[in-house]
Amino acid sequence: MQKGFKKFFKKNKDIFLLILVVIIAAVIFLAHLNSKKYNGILSGPIYGSIYFIYRIADYPVKLSSNIFSNYIDLISIKKDNKILLKQNNILKEKLYKLNTYKVENSELRKLLNLKRNIISKKTISAVITIHGIQSWFRSFYINKGRHSGIKIGEGIVSDSGVIGRIIKAGRYYSKAIAITNPKCAFSVVDAKTGVVGIAKGIGNGYLKIKFIFSTQKAYIGDTILTSGLGGVFTAGLPVGHIVKITSKPNDIFKKIIVEPHKNLFNSKNVLIER
Repeated sequence: MQKGFKKFFKKNKDIFLLILVVIIAAVIFLAHLNSKKYNGILSGPIYGSIYFIYRIADYPVKLSSNIFSNYIDLISIKKDNKILLKQNNILKEKLYKLNTYKVENSELRKLLNLKRNIISKKTISAVITIHGIQSWFRSFYINKGRHSGIKIGEGIVSDSGVIGRIIKAGRYYSKAIAITNPKCAFSVVDAKTGVVGIAKGIGNGYLKIKFIFSTQKAYIGDTILTSGLGGVFTAGLPVGHIVKITSKPNDIFKKIIVEPHKNLFNSKNVLIER
């Protein structure tokens, strides 16, 4: 029994020591309270012990107070971070809109310059409403129709060059095909050699030029422009550049593949040539 108690005491001696200190401090404190004036030899140790016990007892209170204060500060910082994050998102959205307006303004300026200096026909401005690379190979839509004077067969151009042709004119919208669509054909000219042919879409994002004789000159890299023949497009508008030429000894015509201008699939603001 004694061995067990000794073992228990040895294991928990720190707890017993703390209880003893508390009891002694309580006794000293009660003795201090019961004596109105105590200035004896033990007054210094008594007051020192009381102060020490007070410091020990006050530490958890101060620690809790500091933790609570830090918690309040963290909550405040979290709220401030949410506000700053919201403001940052608003600024990002405004910056995105400004950049979008900047690009659109640049396109409109180029279209205006194109209209003033190159296109001699009357034009109608419009916006492509359904846009995407896959749909470009087939068709796309613009926000103008018969109400604005749009007619089937009219050509569509952007600030970078020719885009396509109108195939259906609704009252307030029109359906068009891109120049890469197999149903789209128009007259073109090699800007370097001057040979004229018919460009036609081949459905995979490219065009081919038909009716260029094997004896006529055309080179990879040559710029292809609209010729103005046929009345679809004004002469001199960019179409693309030659990327492949094949010609066998017995062929009458060369097989020429053209890659359209780089902004064909990124255009938004366009003009319809009437």
